[in-house]
Order: sequence, then C-alpha cells, then structure tokens
Amino acid sequence: MGLENRFIDLCNKHFSLLVLGGGSASFFLINIILKDYLNAENYGLYSIFITYISLLSSFGLLGFEQVIIRNAKITSNKIILSKSILIPIIFSSLFVSILGSYLFINNYNISISLILLISITFLVILTKLIFNLFRLMSKFTFSQIALNFWKLSLFFVLLILVLRKNVVNLEDVITTVFWSLVITMFMMFGLFKKVKFRSNLKVKRIFSQAILFLLSLITISLINFGDRFFIESRFGLEELGYYFFFINLFLFPFVLFQSYIGFKEIVSFKLSYNHNLLVQKLKIILKYSILFGIFLLSFSFFVDYLEFYSIDLFENLEMILMLLVLGVVKMVYSLLSSAMGAICDNKMLFKINLYSIISILILIPVIYYYSSTITITIMFLIVLWFIRCVIWYKQLLLYEN
Repeated sequence: MGLENRFIDLCNKHFSLLVLGGGSASFFLINIILKDYLNAENYGLYSIFITYISLLSSFGLLGFEQVIIRNAKITSNKIILSKSILIPIIFSSLFVSILGSYLFINNYNISISLILLISITFLVILTKLIFNLFRLMSKFTFSQIALNFWKLSLFFVLLILVLRKNVVNLEDVITTVFWSLVITMFMMFGLFKKVKFRSNLKVKRIFSQAILFLLSLITISLINFGDRFFIESRFGLEELGYYFFFINLFLFPFVLFQSYIGFKEIVSFKLSYNHNLLVQKLKIILKYSILFGIFLLSFSFFVDYLEFYSIDLFENLEMILMLLVLGVVKMVYSLLSSAMGAICDNKMLFKINLYSIISILILIPVIYYYSSTITITIMFLIVLWFIRCVIWYKQLLLYEN
C-alpha cells in the first residue's frame, strides 16, 4: 500500500510533465503523419502556419503577460493583478490578431478566411495567457492542459481520419485547431474567482516593463522562428517542409525537456539563486543533453537501417548533426533564461536585449549573403544561440558581483 501511495504521489507531482510529454509526442506524430498525407507544397504551408501560431503565442500580448508574471502577487491561492494591465492586454490581443492575420493572408496562399485566422490568432494569444495564470498559481497540470490541448485533439482527429482511410487536408487541420482552442477557453471559468484586480501599478511602469520584455521576446522569436521564414523565402515552401520535417525529428525532441526546464526552473530560481547552483545545473543539463543527442542519432540510425521509416540519415547527416548541436545549445539557454527570468531587473533586461540586438544586426547580413544551403543556415543559428548564452551567462555573473 505504501508503494502504491508513493506511485500515486509521484504521478500527481509530475502529471504536468506527462501532459507536456503527451502534447509534445502528439505534435511530433502529427508532423510525421502530415508529411505522408499532404503534398510537398501543402506541408510547407502547414509548416508556416504552425510557425505563425507559435510566433504569435510568444509575443502576441506585446510583453504585457511578462509584466503580469513579474508583478503578480499570490495570496490565499488568488492572483492579485493591477487594474491598469487589463486594457493593454485587451488592446494588444486584438491589435496583434488583426495585424498578424492580415499580413499572413497577404503573404501566403493559404485557403483560410481572414475572420477565421483572426479568431485562431486571438484564441492562441488568450491560451498563452491562461497558461501563465495557471502557472502563477502553481497549477502546473492545468497550465499544460491549456497549452497542449489543441495538439492532443489534432493528433486524435488525424488518427481517426487515417484509420478510416479518409482524405487528410490542410483545411481539416486548421478547423480542428480552431475548435480545440475554443474548447480551451472554457478553462477561463476556473480563473474568474482566482484573479483579483487592484490599483497597485502605475501605467508608466507597466509600459516601460512591457517594452523591455517585448524587445526580449522579439529577439528570441526572431532567432527561434526567423530561420523558417528565411528558408521559405530563400529556398521555397517545399524546402521549408523538408526542413520542418527534420527539425521535428532531431530538434523538437529537445523542446520537451527545454520547455519543462523553463517551466519549472524559473520557480526554483525565484526561491533560491546563487552562481554555484547555476553552474551545477548547467553541468547536468550539458551532460544529459549530449547523451540525449547521441541517443537520438543512434535510434534514428536503427529506424532507417531496419527500414521502419525512411529518414535518409546518411544523405542528410551534416544537417542532422547541426540540428543536434543546436538542440544542446538551446537546452543550455533554457536554463540560463530561467535564471535570468527569476532575478533580472529592468537594467539587466535592457543590457541583454541591447547586446542581443547588436549581435543579430551584425550577423543578419552575413547570414543573408552566405547561407547558400540549409545546413549553413543552421550553423549560423548555432552561433546566434551561443552568443545569446554567453550574454546571459555574463549578466548572471555580474548579478552576484
């Protein structure tokens, strides 16, 4: 009985990880299924659509959700927010939804109405807000359900269509994503009694913080998703689909652990931070990231060799190795970012954003002129992420000095 209770406690404690893992696994399988059921051009459109909603999820609130995380007070299992943040949240959600959807529709030949895309964008932004509010309350399972429900739903819908041997098209995917996000909105009812508003922040402070966080989000989004837009414009939609397939196989598995590190460690560093603890965790992250990369490569070799699934491993080995290196670097960054998010002030945030923007501006012309292949593009991405890690680490060193 004692063993059973310990098992139940362990599941309860880490159920959020199971939801996160289920969402990531579902998304992984979705991308593989669609690679076989959509033609090359439609898979490229799907890739750019997923990139779009991921991008809008990152900075759709123009930095105001980070102001909430930074300034929210948790008392008696309730979240105390400033009244002054309410109007900027509503305005930024609507503004980004309309502008983002208009730009997307006018740049990509995707069969979706502007109203539907605005609705999807708006729901994606609200979903990220729900995720952050539940996370502030330490309701990690609910926060992960909010963030991953559309992935789980899309996987099961596609599975049913495939088993029934129905035709799978891009319209089915987009419609399923929309209705999954609509269902997610019902989770807001669980927040109504938990969120209270008080006048405890000045408007000037809210906007100054939001601008700093927005700069940070723009730089991280640029190097997180900019490669896909660059590859689409430089090499075309079909090559983007090809690239998206390989980042799904060899980079996306790192995202499961990267997300969980960022999800949990920011809370850990808020409770206690020192440089020795950071170094100790960095060594652990680096060690296990490299081992995980070796495991991914070995597993892929056997899958390809035994002809379970055609990966064309040796034909794409250079690109695959670059993606694995990028995965390791991003894992290190996720820990540094969590530490920075827990302790940084406006001055630190301004410095890291300034240095990051300078590094990006210096490298963009180099990337533009010398990225003649997708592999070379990935090499430049590794350099950008490594520079970002160095900037973060040096600022964390200065924090204790």
